[in-house]
Amino acid sequence: MKLNKIILPVMACALTLSGCYDEKMEWGKPDGHGDVNISDIPLALKEKLANYDYIKAYAKQYAPHMTIGLGLGADQYISDPQYKQVADDNFQLFTTGNAMKHQAVVKSDGSLDFTTIDAFLQAVPTDIKIYGHNFLWHTQQNQNYLKSLIAPTMKVESSGGVANILSGDATDFNGGTTGGWGSWGSNKDSQTIEEGAGSDGTPCMVLKNLGDGNAWEAQCGYTLSDFLQVGKTYMIKFKAKSTSGAGYLQFQYQNGTTYGSQGGYNDFNIGIDWNDFEYEFTPDYEDINRIILNFGKVGATYYIDDIQFGLKVEDPMTNVLSGDNSDFEGGTKGSWGSWGNNSTTSVSASGEGYNSNYCIVLVNPTDGSDYYAAQLAYTFDDPLKVGETYVIQFYAKTSLTGAGVQFATQNSNDYSGEGYHAIPLSSEWVLCEHEYTCSKEGINRILINFGKNAATFYLDNIKFGVKKATARALTRGTSITYVPKSAEEKKAALLSAMEAWIKGMAQHPGMERVTEWDVINEPIGDNSKWRGFDNTFMDGDSAPVENEESGLTLNWGNEAGNGHFYWGYYIGKEYATKAFEYARKYCSTGTKLYVNDYNLESSPNKLAALIDFVQYIEDNGQEVDGIGTQMHVSSSITKDQVDAMFKTMAATGKLIRVTELDVQVGTTTPSAEQLATQAEVYQMIFDSYRINVPQAQQSGITIWTLTDSKKEHEYWLPNDAPNLFDANYERKHAYKGVCDGIAGKDISEDFSGDDWKNAYETEGEETPAE
Repeated sequence: MKLNKIILPVMACALTLSGCYDEKMEWGKPDGHGDVNISDIPLALKEKLANYDYIKAYAKQYAPHMTIGLGLGADQYISDPQYKQVADDNFQLFTTGNAMKHQAVVKSDGSLDFTTIDAFLQAVPTDIKIYGHNFLWHTQQNQNYLKSLIAPTMKVESSGGVANILSGDATDFNGGTTGGWGSWGSNKDSQTIEEGAGSDGTPCMVLKNLGDGNAWEAQCGYTLSDFLQVGKTYMIKFKAKSTSGAGYLQFQYQNGTTYGSQGGYNDFNIGIDWNDFEYEFTPDYEDINRIILNFGKVGATYYIDDIQFGLKVEDPMTNVLSGDNSDFEGGTKGSWGSWGNNSTTSVSASGEGYNSNYCIVLVNPTDGSDYYAAQLAYTFDDPLKVGETYVIQFYAKTSLTGAGVQFATQNSNDYSGEGYHAIPLSSEWVLCEHEYTCSKEGINRILINFGKNAATFYLDNIKFGVKKATARALTRGTSITYVPKSAEEKKAALLSAMEAWIKGMAQHPGMERVTEWDVINEPIGDNSKWRGFDNTFMDGDSAPVENEESGLTLNWGNEAGNGHFYWGYYIGKEYATKAFEYARKYCSTGTKLYVNDYNLESSPNKLAALIDFVQYIEDNGQEVDGIGTQMHVSSSITKDQVDAMFKTMAATGKLIRVTELDVQVGTTTPSAEQLATQAEVYQMIFDSYRINVPQAQQSGITIWTLTDSKKEHEYWLPNDAPNLFDANYERKHAYKGVCDGIAGKDISEDFSGDDWKNAYETEGEETPAE
């Protein structure tokens, strides 16, 4: 028998170990008796504890039909050899406190991180079982990811412009380089340029974030050649998408040498589809020469393309052109027509537009007599208003430096015109703009004449409309609209995520060792109703708050960073049936599936509701193998309460497991009397379980955490001493209570002084001479 090393005990006679021999001598030879032997001496409590075998030895001897488990911290088990040794020596099954929960495994892009789980599986001896905890809960869920699945689709439309000072790869990355953008930070994984990954099939910049953190822990910046001008309005525009619907980028500026003068912060919510983003700001400092996109907040991969940065260009008109009539991004010429001088008009190849995919291309094969020899025209349904001032604006370049185009207007019926204005061009894109006041009746056509010079002309972002009375210097030319998902779309998205999560966990290599799972944890509220229904949420929670404008679900009422998410709120009661359906489908054959809840020993109504919950699942075609009762109890719990709970649970015919047993004493420094009471409660619970639950239904009992150390109780019961071992891994009185409860008797009644002597010798100590 493996015995625990004896600590010098404080016996009733307050003697040391060697003093016990003295005590034997003092006993002498009582009347009518022979000599007193060492085996006749009663043992003190610490000596008894030292003589107890490991817990799992008694489980194998007295209760081989069930397993005695331990709830533990995976990280501490992996890193602390002493913690691991005591756990391995005493228990047959392990439940990780947090390592297998949704929030610990699911990243913000929906991928699964098995780093901790794999290390844990490798460390646990193969003869120790692992209990899965858990698939679905109402807290410790990756809320960012789940919310992103049901968030409305965001559409961004911009009417503002920017005088872009970036060029080449710094804007579109089409040359295969970053163009001067650099990245750094503790949360940065990589920065690459990926061919074909851009919104138009061309290259784009790809930033990978290691995991959730602070936004500034992964940064991508561009250092400008000159300082920005104080008091001027600047704008950054870019296209982006993420592998996570909860993707997040943040803009800021700073001085690239001192890293000071920081400001201009703005947050962007980046979804899984390409979208346009923009932000404008006015610098507060005179030494700003770096712009930064921070990508460290949400663990995901970010795709960024078509970055423009520079002074904001206000639209001086109310543009009446839209879609392909303005930007040609649909790949057509819209309603523009052309003629004259054997010229041709077409849409460019992808990537040839002004910081965009497409533009319109005008080819004049020979010099003409005048600009009007070749014309590009757009005809309105209604004529322009006489006396109204209009503005034409577009970006253009030409294959022949010095060649140009001409703006004009016309009556499409009699071809009379006015407003002629020549615009010289170069081989680089330039912004062209001209004001025109209509003076003739019937003007209903605008022209861009290009017949004078034999050349190719590229035009993009053509805008035309009535001149605005005043330009608003700080107006964001951006319209953001949200398209909410229907209830069915939300349900479908979450069910898909639920199935992917359960499948990913159950089929991960090594997880076949998990032969029992808490499929749904704590489904019943303290009011005995299903959580997530009828405003039954976690204590203090309410229904999710929704933004009136966007319909975006923001937070549960009392989120406080705990990852609250109620699957049933969006899926309905079917969430419970589906969870068991997926678990049964993907877990190894023979895996036992449980529901698990707390306060069942003190709330008969809640227990009844949980049993009804199980019945609902089975009435809808899925089997529940077992019911778990957590049993976080205090030392004041009564035997009648515990007996009643076990009898009610046993009547279901299901496997019954105590999943998270601990006994609170109300202090971190309990007295000997309090420790004795705690031991009695532990033993009483084991006795009640053994007596009231038939053997065929006895899955076993799991003790929740190993020791009373502060490290294990930083968050859970921080002001208590609820466990079987003290902070120094010494057995407490409760250890004896558990062993006696497993055996159904006081094991120490069979101990004697010889056992104490043998225990002392087993540890290699020199036994005092008799």
